Amino acid sequence: MATNLHLFTVAAAVPEITPQSVDAFTSQVLTYAKKNKGGLPVGLQTGVAAFPVLVSERVDPAAMAWAEQQQRNRFACFARPVVVDSAQRYVGFYRGKPALGRVYASHLIDKGNRYFN
Repeated sequence: MATNLHLFTVAAAVPEITPQSVDAFTSQVLTYAKKNKGGLPVGLQTGVAAFPVLVSERVDPAAMAWAEQQQRNRFACFARPVVVDSAQRYVGFYRGKPALGRVYASHLIDKGNRYFN
């Protein structure tokens, strides 16, 4: 396909993880990745994928469900938010193959499993 996928992983420890905090962090990481990837603009033979990782001992179950539900997409940018519940020793992130960005799904699933299992 002759495209480059720039992969970013950004992690932060926080006091508590809520659906709102993981959503906001995901948006911030995608914005950061898009601005800092270098090379051609996104969409011109290049794209961005990100694993925004939040770690906490206090995790709202709805935040975990939000992260595992789906990949978050922008134009030529994909995010698979990761929620780490350090108290329960559980890591949640989307492991599926969405219609948009499907060509990269296996790569992202493999990377996610290597990084977070």
